[in-house]
Amino acid sequence: MLSNKKILSNMEISGINIWVIIGVVLLILEIFTTSFYAIFFGIGALVTALFVYLGFAEELPAQVIIFVLSSIVSLLFFRKRILELFTKNNAEFKEIIDEYAKVSKEIPLNGEGKVFYRGSDWIAYRADGKSIQEGAKVLIKKIDGIKLIVEEV
Repeated sequence: MLSNKKILSNMEISGINIWVIIGVVLLILEIFTTSFYAIFFGIGALVTALFVYLGFAEELPAQVIIFVLSSIVSLLFFRKRILELFTKNNAEFKEIIDEYAKVSKEIPLNGEGKVFYRGSDWIAYRADGKSIQEGAKVLIKKIDGIKLIVEEV
């Protein structure tokens, strides 16, 4: 029976494996950050893995150049379009603007609390940074992603 040390010592991680791992990690990171930057570097890593697989980039300097260029090109050409795609839906969702809600968890000075609206709690904060006590009635003024910007009534 082979030991784990023996198996691991015989395994070599190739350039293609490294670039695929980097690409997948960056794509997963994008899911948690939603910054729309990591996705393009993930794409760049996967493009680099493809070039290594096809035999066009054997040396590390060539791989780094392909990674940087493909990441920057995809970032410059596609980030704005993807942002518009995701923010377009947010801009159209205005049905809760100028609706009333009740503070279910105090909104502290320059912080976030929660408001109860239509059967669920929403993260909320006040644009001017002032605090709002629990139980206060507020007016929803704006939507910031999944957070509500409110004013005390």
